[in-house]
Amino acid sequence: MEVNQATQAIVSDLPRRKARRRGQRGSILRRGASWSVVYRTPDGKQKWQGGYRTKEEAQKQVDIILGSIRENRYVEPKEIIFREFCDDWMSKAKAVLKPKTWVSYQSALKNWITPKFGDWPICDINRASVKAFKDGLLANRELGRKSVKNVLILLHRLFEEAIDREYIAANPARKLPQDVPSDESADATEAAMPTPEEVVKTFAELPMTYQALLATAAVTGFRRAELLGLSWDDVDWLNGSIRVRRTLQRIPKKLLSGGEFRKVERIGETGLAMVTPKSKKARRSVELPPKLAELLLALRNRQKSSESTFVFQNEIGAPIDPDSVYDVLHTAQDKAGARRFGLHGLRHLYSSLLVANKVDVKFAQARLGHASAMTTLNIYSHEMTKHGHEYAAAIEAAFPFVSNLLAECTTETLAQKNVN
Repeated sequence: MEVNQATQAIVSDLPRRKARRRGQRGSILRRGASWSVVYRTPDGKQKWQGGYRTKEEAQKQVDIILGSIRENRYVEPKEIIFREFCDDWMSKAKAVLKPKTWVSYQSALKNWITPKFGDWPICDINRASVKAFKDGLLANRELGRKSVKNVLILLHRLFEEAIDREYIAANPARKLPQDVPSDESADATEAAMPTPEEVVKTFAELPMTYQALLATAAVTGFRRAELLGLSWDDVDWLNGSIRVRRTLQRIPKKLLSGGEFRKVERIGETGLAMVTPKSKKARRSVELPPKLAELLLALRNRQKSSESTFVFQNEIGAPIDPDSVYDVLHTAQDKAGARRFGLHGLRHLYSSLLVANKVDVKFAQARLGHASAMTTLNIYSHEMTKHGHEYAAAIEAAFPFVSNLLAECTTETLAQKNVN
């Protein structure tokens, strides 16, 4: 009878013990130069986590852990080796990632992340070690800020997946990608914004297909992959617009041969493939001003291959290889005495012309295909007072080469000029 009473006393006390654990506050202790947190798991085990550089960091971590305990979503950290976890995630990620994204992730893992954390149990990677890793990347002069940010974005994504798999309870890389300062020195050739005059000079030295490519880039702000992926079906002559549905990318052949990537259409046996745009917002239509429409129509009339659907194609009707574009473009720029700039530089110029015409942020976001309005807000702060076709006409007016060329030549003469 006494045993039963004792047992009943223990059992009756269990809810109070659980309540105390759910309401526990944890402890923060300083150990040497760092801080540690101490708490009890739902089953009563005492746990320590250390390596936090400040008391505030430790407090944030213990708050996250205790919050998960109170809400019954706490997971016991598991002894999973980080390298093995990454290998498994990458093998499965081919079903959801685009090939170029997958390749960039693979490179970041190989060169930076796994050399540092590959042999660690994933539950031992704490906030302090990740911040030290970030500081080391920023101190590396060979790495641009954008590259550092991309590595940290991947690391953050990996830890989020580890949380979903219940390997860890909190993300030690939280908010770190946002803390990386902007890179003031992006690639000079690709990001340099040309003047309209430099575009005109370059235009005059290009063969016709590349003239049309340059003019379309300048007047629409499309990305290189979007331009090269355009088909004639994407041009709406009646309503005066061009739509982006697919992009053309060069991808390692070994990644294409397996057929593991979704929504990727390989072109023959080449390393070129048609891929869906980078985001839903990138699927868009942009106004086609009249003079550019005439130039594109002239290009269509002179193309030898009537079977090819690509707007910008080589002499046999195949799409233009993205890697060959800058060889032609830079040769023309050098001949014209203009600074070297890439197609992304024309995108920057297009952006600046939108700003000059006081374009609304939402309008600009839609035309540029930004997934986030925050990207656009970094550039635009003006209000829209005109319609889309009027903006397109104003932008086209900044590039007199289309008007001048059409004034000098009839469409027939233009069709015979500038052999590709």
